[in-house]
Amino acid sequence: MASGTRRRNLLVALLVLIVSPGNRFAAASPEDHRYNVGDPVPLFANRVGPLRNPSETYEYHDFPFCRPDPLIWKKGSLGEVLNGDRLTNSLYNLKFREVKDGEILCEKKLKISDVARLRNAVNEDFYFQMYYDDLPMWGFIGKVENSSWSPVEKGPRYYLFKHVQFDAFYNGNQIIEINAFSDPNHVVDITDDVEVNVKFTYSAFWSPTAIGFEERMSKYSRAALLPVHRRIHWFSLINSTVILILLMGLLTLIFMRRLRNDLRYSAGDEEEESGVSRTYVCGELFRPPSHFPLFCAVLGSGMQLLTMVCFLSLLAFLGVLYPYSRGSLCTALVLSYILTSVVGGFTATSIQSQFAETGSGWTIPLTGIVYLGPVLAIGFVLNTISMAYGATAALPVGTIFIITFIFVPITVLLLSFGGVIRCFFRTEVRAPSMIRKSLREIPPLAWYKNLPCQMILGGLLSFSSVVLELYELYSTLWGFKISVLPGTLFVTLVILTIVTAVLSVVLTHIQLSSEDHDWWWRCVFRGGSVAIFMFAYCMYFYARSNMSGFLQLSIFLGYSTLLCYAIFLILGAVGFMASLMFICRNYEAVKSE
Repeated sequence: MASGTRRRNLLVALLVLIVSPGNRFAAASPEDHRYNVGDPVPLFANRVGPLRNPSETYEYHDFPFCRPDPLIWKKGSLGEVLNGDRLTNSLYNLKFREVKDGEILCEKKLKISDVARLRNAVNEDFYFQMYYDDLPMWGFIGKVENSSWSPVEKGPRYYLFKHVQFDAFYNGNQIIEINAFSDPNHVVDITDDVEVNVKFTYSAFWSPTAIGFEERMSKYSRAALLPVHRRIHWFSLINSTVILILLMGLLTLIFMRRLRNDLRYSAGDEEEESGVSRTYVCGELFRPPSHFPLFCAVLGSGMQLLTMVCFLSLLAFLGVLYPYSRGSLCTALVLSYILTSVVGGFTATSIQSQFAETGSGWTIPLTGIVYLGPVLAIGFVLNTISMAYGATAALPVGTIFIITFIFVPITVLLLSFGGVIRCFFRTEVRAPSMIRKSLREIPPLAWYKNLPCQMILGGLLSFSSVVLELYELYSTLWGFKISVLPGTLFVTLVILTIVTAVLSVVLTHIQLSSEDHDWWWRCVFRGGSVAIFMFAYCMYFYARSNMSGFLQLSIFLGYSTLLCYAIFLILGAVGFMASLMFICRNYEAVKSE
């Protein structure tokens, strides 16, 4: 009896350790984040980079700062490596609740080349990033003072900060917050190209706080080095909701008109054009389009990405995924994409088996290539450019090996597994009528019913429902803002999905009413056309920002292209699925007529 009780207590303890959100993704030492007074807590130096270019970062010890011997690299997760984190040990000795004032870090003689490099970094507003008990902190490495007011000195003066003050806050035996402050009163002039002797120092002060350990990361979800206007959220959601209500009203009017036409047609009104047009196109509706294996692959990739977004949103809602940790986000993105490959294979195979008489062996490989292929190609180009610049965005050889020879084969296997699972689910879409043997010619259409005009109309309306929220999204990605509320972004995505589905149904109804039965690819392009406007907004955002340089431009264009392409695949699949359900329901009456 006692042994059974002990086993139950042990099981409960293990479950608490597994479920407790505070223990997830813990990487500090000790792992429970609890310390006694005087215990050493490692401080890791991460990287430096210009403030205006968030993707242009370099290893901290590549610059002539105080360097420990030996230099020990902290083993990072896959997400941390993908995020460009390169954590190493440092000479800072910050013990728990131990106050230090004016502690000497090291004395270093800066060569002329070191002075020139640091001067250029100060001119570019370089900052440094460090981690202390898994808490990030930032500070500037120097300052520029304009001496144009002085009649003697000409040009700006460049100063290097040589003292860092750490202000730490604790609650009991746990660290809650820490800030790094570069003291502007302790500087060394590096304006001239001469050798300089620098004595680097630091201080550490501790203060108690009532904030709990579970809430210590909440401030980072609100932190930003650039201004962020939060009131825009409410206006954005109201704007999206109004557009959604208007579109739903338009859809209701169309269906009411369609219902009245059906009643007239059923009563014997032979001259009703909509009824006649429905009879003409019903024999062509379920004819597979050209390049059908590629079409199935596009739908499979779109549904896979949509499932991945929903899965990540669920993890964030449950508190398993922390949006403030970009390393955790990168890891979750990679793993969720691999796991949701089953959905991609299942969807692609389902569409193919439902509408094609014979299957194609290219469907599954194309599903794996449609999105993963551009990701690997763009990633290779960006990695090459980052290596040329010596930036931390360049992936190590070991990470490239893992992605190429482990993750990619697993993704392909799961895609194939999704296709095998499809064999156990034989849900078929019943066509309203038999497909004609000869393809019926499409009559001439008005200019506003052509694909480019419908793409502009559908994309512009969908874009207008989320354009205000895009500022917050791009500020998160490129504005040094650690995170935004994931719930707000998820609600915005839901509204965008519903708007796209409604627009797709409306435009498909207009198209079929004109006896144009070529709706398959059109639904995909119309649904995904909002990505074109999103990419244009990316260029606008870059032009209005302070980002510059070929490295930052390359990374910005590469990531923006992949983001907009993913939106195109997701909403293209949503648009087709919505139109498919509409056609199956709307043309069911033709079968009996």
